[in-house]
Amino acid sequence: MKKLPKRIKRGLKREAQAWDSSIAKAKPEEVRGLLDKAEFFIAHRPPRQPVSVRLDPFDLALLKRIARNKGLPFTQLMSMWLHEKIEQEKTRVGA
Repeated sequence: MKKLPKRIKRGLKREAQAWDSSIAKAKPEEVRGLLDKAEFFIAHRPPRQPVSVRLDPFDLALLKRIARNKGLPFTQLMSMWLHEKIEQEKTRVGA
């Protein structure tokens, strides 16, 4: 994944600090009331498509071990790595 530009990071940090300071001043009842009125944010994305891949048993065992150490399912780790590599190639090739 790409890193955020510094100006955006600074803006987000300032916004987080402003939220923290305003929430610290609020009473618990007010916060509960605001949370009750809040709408849930739902990010819609297309369903994932299953794909079969033949892997070397040694690579698969190593992948599972790495995923276990990271606390992730190995399929999710594979998906993350594949996505990162696709993004790298996309920027390199200019697709």
